[in-house]
Amino acid sequence: MLETALKRVLVVDDDNLICWALDKEFNGSGLTSNSVENIADALEELKREHYDVVFLDIRLPDGDGIEILAEIGRISPESRTVVMSGNASEGNRQRAFERGAVKFLEKPFEISEAHAILRDALAGRLKKRRHVRNPCRVPLRITIVKPSPEEERYSVTSIRAVMADVGFGGFGIRTKYLLSVGQFVQAHVDPAGGDNVMKYFTPQTTAEVVWVAPSVESLTAGLKFVS
Repeated sequence: MLETALKRVLVVDDDNLICWALDKEFNGSGLTSNSVENIADALEELKREHYDVVFLDIRLPDGDGIEILAEIGRISPESRTVVMSGNASEGNRQRAFERGAVKFLEKPFEISEAHAILRDALAGRLKKRRHVRNPCRVPLRITIVKPSPEEERYSVTSIRAVMADVGFGGFGIRTKYLLSVGQFVQAHVDPAGGDNVMKYFTPQTTAEVVWVAPSVESLTAGLKFVS
């Protein structure tokens, strides 16, 4: 049994079987484990009670679990969040860690694996990334460094995007243009974004695309600053 009788765990998943299995395992280990099925209930629960560890699914009925990681950090900064998903793409992993997750647990998983991650989280062996991203919504223009002949031919060397988050390590964007991992770009930010955004950028900020996650209407990408 874990010597953590007062420790609390929150499971956020719309799969009743996963909620039941994790609650049963954690409650049987001297912990207090509760579960909810959606984002709205998770945020309300975190406002009501402190939880040491949160197991958070990505695909929830009312949204993308990764998108609320920053809000979880504001509501309960001491909580450590483990993201769970059957889609363990590099894009999802990068997004999760950039927004404050301490671990990515790929589904399906063994209960013993979740328990081991919980032990590490409670023991302080799992840390949030130092460069946590701050959510925002700021227009920016991106100039592609060393564009391909096709990009030059069709005049797509400069594209529009919206910055979704930013931190000292880099930033995330949404755009309709299909960027590629490994591409280098220069970011030109709208000064209307304010000091909280502009402090991360210089007039010639260069960044590298480290992951992309296409969707039906747009593309989400993560970029790291290059000195």
